[in-house]
Amino acid sequence: MHYLYMGLFSFYGVLNYISGCGMKLLKLLSLGVLCISLSGCLIFPLKQTETERSLNWCLPRHTCASTEAVTFVHSIQPFQLAMPVKQAWPHIRQAVLGLDNASIEHEYEGYIYAKTYTPVFHFLDYFEVLYVESENRLNVRSSSLLGLTDFFTNYVRTQTFREQLEEKGVLLIQD
Repeated sequence: MHYLYMGLFSFYGVLNYISGCGMKLLKLLSLGVLCISLSGCLIFPLKQTETERSLNWCLPRHTCASTEAVTFVHSIQPFQLAMPVKQAWPHIRQAVLGLDNASIEHEYEGYIYAKTYTPVFHFLDYFEVLYVESENRLNVRSSSLLGLTDFFTNYVRTQTFREQLEEKGVLLIQD
């Protein structure tokens, strides 16, 4: 019991010290924690020289949809190609550019990195497409830069992309 009282006095002593001379530091630290908690996922384009090409994972927030995700919250069905990638790639590129306010920022054979913006508030999102040669399929990821949730914007974007490709016969239709 004695140690409990000493622990409380020590804790209150630290709080008094912080409130006396470190309040600015505490406010700054709180602001930093808030910014980190609201930030999403800054995604950099894959380098063409990378040997293990993967779109990696989604952060544990509701701001991402990916074919490579392992959690049901983020996971979307695979994009299985119905034709050779050389024939499909112009359609894939066109479908990416057909997404809301999309612009392709980085592209090389079998990979597209695009920035998209949400329709209402124009929040920045990232959209990536990676061709997996061994399985003749596409890995797709759409992820928000900011926020704790995206209200399913990224999921809807990937479904729009899928529908555009299915209409053109690029993808096998999923049941």
